[in-house]
Amino acid sequence: MKLLRKIVIKQVLTETKKAVMVTKFEEELTQCKREVEQMKFLLHKAIRESTSKNEQQEIRARYMKEIEKREETARSISFKIEQLDKLEIGTEIPDRTAEGIIEVREGDSWPNLEQAPEIIVKDGVVQEIRESRNNDD
Repeated sequence: MKLLRKIVIKQVLTETKKAVMVTKFEEELTQCKREVEQMKFLLHKAIRESTSKNEQQEIRARYMKEIEKREETARSISFKIEQLDKLEIGTEIPDRTAEGIIEVREGDSWPNLEQAPEIIVKDGVVQEIRESRNNDD
């Protein structure tokens, strides 16, 4: 019988990986800041085109909610950059999960499905595959 099993993929932090991640975060941060500026511009334009004070308040509230979301995203990205700067080279960073298939036959030890095996990747190359272990192995 075949079973689906969750597999954790971890990246080993190298100078190259760190530089790629920082660049990606900085691009996301720049995009967030652009969106905030665009939203502020659209807010002022929409307020000028509105006819009543009530309508202006509704427009302002909607836009400010969207602006705040993007500003919060920008703060989150900045925090990630700060945390990344603090990480040591060689640290294993959880990247994503995948699903794998395992085969179980009569007489086999039951696999611990609670502990996912790990695939360790360093600069795009699989370095290690760790199977989950029971305490009595």
